[in-house]
Amino acid sequence: MSTYFVDTSALAKRYVMETGSLWVRGWILPSAGNTIMISRLATVELIAMLMRRHREGTLWISDVNRIRSNFLAHVRKQYTVVDLETKVFSVARSLLMKHPLRSSDAIQLASAVIVRNHYRVKLTFIAADHRLLTAAAAEGFTTDDPNLHP
Repeated sequence: MSTYFVDTSALAKRYVMETGSLWVRGWILPSAGNTIMISRLATVELIAMLMRRHREGTLWISDVNRIRSNFLAHVRKQYTVVDLETKVFSVARSLLMKHPLRSSDAIQLASAVIVRNHYRVKLTFIAADHRLLTAAAAEGFTTDDPNLHP
């Protein structure tokens, strides 16, 4: 049993079939017995991704609604959600001074840093974003990229 902190770029692969989806489903489903942690930010980012795909014509609205419903049920029952408290933003600001990250990526990484430091748990940081993974590795996380697992 392992603990994973999953960025939205990797989390999306559970819900929309793309490179790395089978690999993600192998460890993220409850039957794998792992602890899956996400930032509260992912609850907005994933729905934004679904709506973007709908506007681009790659997802029907019926698919968006089904995936959204499943995702929100998983947020309630299967994921440990890191809330966006003041400390997350403080850590995110300091990460931005050290790494070339987008603000949302800094918030994701800060959430993982806080969980690791507070609970003293070994996390594997999963993302499909090279820059974010580089920063996570520099912060001492074991990392993996679902795009490396076709």
